[in-house]
Amino acid sequence: MPFNAEYLFELMLGIALAMARILPCMMLVPAFCFKYLKGPLRYAVTCAVAMVPAPSIGRVLSGQHENWLMIGGLLLKEMVLGVLLGLLLYMPFWMFATVGALLDSQRGALSGGQINPSLGPDATPLGELLQEVLIMLVILSGGLSLITQLIWD
Repeated sequence: MPFNAEYLFELMLGIALAMARILPCMMLVPAFCFKYLKGPLRYAVTCAVAMVPAPSIGRVLSGQHENWLMIGGLLLKEMVLGVLLGLLLYMPFWMFATVGALLDSQRGALSGGQINPSLGPDATPLGELLQEVLIMLVILSGGLSLITQLIWD
């Protein structure tokens, strides 16, 4: 099979458009654990996840007469859609963290930060625990594949 540079360009364009949607979602949703992945590893994971829908995106774009203005508009649209999907998928995790913060403030766990502001961020122990429990439940119930499928489609 001979090397086809046009197919490689379509694949790279598909990866770029898929990453434009997937990266904001993966950065916002705590179930993907991007809090612990830093630097180039974060983008490598995003690129690996974006390789699944990339061939079909590239194939659809090859049938059209694309220009750079249309590709830039598609890239912007995919980024906005990724941010909106990420915010929508982040809401349940945010609710659990907020309930934990409310319970922590009721029991006085954050009162040390008022006396000594150098204690660090306002991350509450119970909020972090409830968020981690929800992440565990999402992974164990098969919701991570459902979230990924929702982002791809």
